[in-house]
Amino acid sequence: MLLGVLGLLLLVVVLVVACGGDDPKPAAKSQPTAGQRIARTLSAEELVGQTIISPFRRAGAGAIPPALRTAIRRGRVGGVILFSENATTLAQVRRLTRRLQALPRPAELRDVPLLVLTDQEGGQVRRITDAPPRASASAQGAAGLGAVARAGTDSAVALCRAGVNVNLAPVADVGTGAIAQQGRTYADDVTTTARAVRSLVTASRRGGIATATKHFPGLGRAQANTDDTRVRITAAPEALRSADELPFRAAIGAGTDLVMLSNAIYPAFGPTPAVLNPNLVNAELRRRLGFRGVTISDDLEAGAFAGAASQTGVARAAALAGVDLLLYGVTTDAALAASRALTADLGRKRLDLAAVRGSVARAIDLRVRLARTCRLTG
Repeated sequence: MLLGVLGLLLLVVVLVVACGGDDPKPAAKSQPTAGQRIARTLSAEELVGQTIISPFRRAGAGAIPPALRTAIRRGRVGGVILFSENATTLAQVRRLTRRLQALPRPAELRDVPLLVLTDQEGGQVRRITDAPPRASASAQGAAGLGAVARAGTDSAVALCRAGVNVNLAPVADVGTGAIAQQGRTYADDVTTTARAVRSLVTASRRGGIATATKHFPGLGRAQANTDDTRVRITAAPEALRSADELPFRAAIGAGTDLVMLSNAIYPAFGPTPAVLNPNLVNAELRRRLGFRGVTISDDLEAGAFAGAASQTGVARAAALAGVDLLLYGVTTDAALAASRALTADLGRKRLDLAAVRGSVARAIDLRVRLARTCRLTG
């Protein structure tokens, strides 16, 4: 009988432990982010629009073309990229960005600043003539991590004060190819490059600006420029992962806000350019490297796509591959055509609504943070 009582007590103890005693409390649900809340309220046109980054190079210095004004008002564009044709000094940029941010937008987006991007790497790639850094990335890397950090801090502070909230830097490419020959890489070895990239990202974020680390999974081996022509990088996956990708891992660890996908083709991962390749966007960058930020294309009007059947087809492929922001670097018309085509695709369910909302939520969360950290002044 004693054994029976003990067995009964043991059963009661097991049941109590298994059930947790009192009624179990339901797991707390995570609260949606601002970006997730806003994305749910947007129309198809507005959703797709927030993934489009448009240039306006042919408008003339300081001018905003009517088509772009209308697109911003309707929510068909989420950001712009500035070139020297738009403005060349910080004062000119400041006046232009004030006017851009003052344009009325749909009610849900009224308090969310536009993304304003530029390439301010230093050296040959420096859109604003009186903004730092003057030295190229190669010169910064040769001068040491202190010089890289100062370049990151100084450029971030200057650009934020002028209303630019995303610097399309750092270049995380490793090698001796075409991009290195332009002085755009920090070094030709992985360790130095990774340390410089980490330093630049850390300093830039402290200065309030967002960084777009480029060109994943690495463009340092390329012997030609993807802006001009199709490029193939035939390295094996093991070589890319053990060398080319490591500076991107360093950038992600330092908190880079965006990663730009390369326009080169990496046959080891598939027959399409990286920016159109879900194996590289999702399997490599998102899952293997753990990137949770915003993905952005390189220029979708580049020479790398000269043989494509249509520009809107390229945009569709990039969106389907998982790229959050589609960047156009030549014409406003191409950017707005992509906005219209992808809106129609979303209506026809050729694009996944949840995936588009996810891209928009990530981008808007970044924009909300930049509203606090990167303020237009003066």
